[in-house]
Amino acid sequence: MKELAYLNGVFGPISEAKISIEDRGFQFGDSLYEVIAIYNGQPFLLPQHIQRMRIGADAIHLAYDFDKDPLEPIILEGITLSGIQDAYVYIQITRGTAPRAHAIPDGLTPTVIMTFKPMPIVAAQQRRQGLRVVTLRDDRWANCYIKATTLLPNILAKNEALRRGYDDAIFVASDGSVRECTSANIYTVNDGSIVFPPRTHSVLHGITQGFLMLCAKDAGIGIQEARIDVAALHASDEVFMSNTMVEVLGVTSIDDNTIAQGKPGPVTKKLYEAFCSRAHRAAVPESSGIKL
Repeated sequence: MKELAYLNGVFGPISEAKISIEDRGFQFGDSLYEVIAIYNGQPFLLPQHIQRMRIGADAIHLAYDFDKDPLEPIILEGITLSGIQDAYVYIQITRGTAPRAHAIPDGLTPTVIMTFKPMPIVAAQQRRQGLRVVTLRDDRWANCYIKATTLLPNILAKNEALRRGYDDAIFVASDGSVRECTSANIYTVNDGSIVFPPRTHSVLHGITQGFLMLCAKDAGIGIQEARIDVAALHASDEVFMSNTMVEVLGVTSIDDNTIAQGKPGPVTKKLYEAFCSRAHRAAVPESSGIKL
């Protein structure tokens, strides 16, 4: 089992993968990315991740030919070469390398980067106790549905939350609408039903989120897409987040307001179990892991 990199047709150690300092992904963040979970050696929700990357490429006019040079065989080969059964694959496609200029030159060849690493495990204590989060003003660009690598506002918000003693932040628009966390979708639960913010251009359309809609339906849990404000967030019976890395994770404190009596609630637990069942993975968290 070994961590592995892929760069423009070549697999090798991560430490040996190099790109030009004039790559537009490095210079401008002119690139897209995806993070895909691997369970038992199999990519999870791979077609949905590739489709979202296609949508992003069309939106920013990044000329990568997904049909002529498909990513799927590269991903499968990388999983085999790494030997990591429970992993995550980070994929980044940049517009390519050219002398630094805002105007995009014609005829660039996109740079394709992948890394294959063991999947971090959410610490058992965090799975049991949930996260403490804080609401912050959303000062990102208007097209967060594009999974671009321009994540500086997310990084600053995350680190501001950590500086204040919280685990994460929830972005709130100027009109008070709740949007999402720094790297996850957010949900409330009231009277046993789930509500999540509208999937507009202002939020990332989560692949895990789409899968959870199916899980909720199978588990008999109501789910609705609707506006949420901060007051409703504070007053919710339960709150949880989702993304590829945390799957389903409870939030038990928001702006120092206790949610769900300070522990993940029954709907959050039920949905996490339904997710694990449909994803064919164990729901029991390991005793060690990462602090998010």
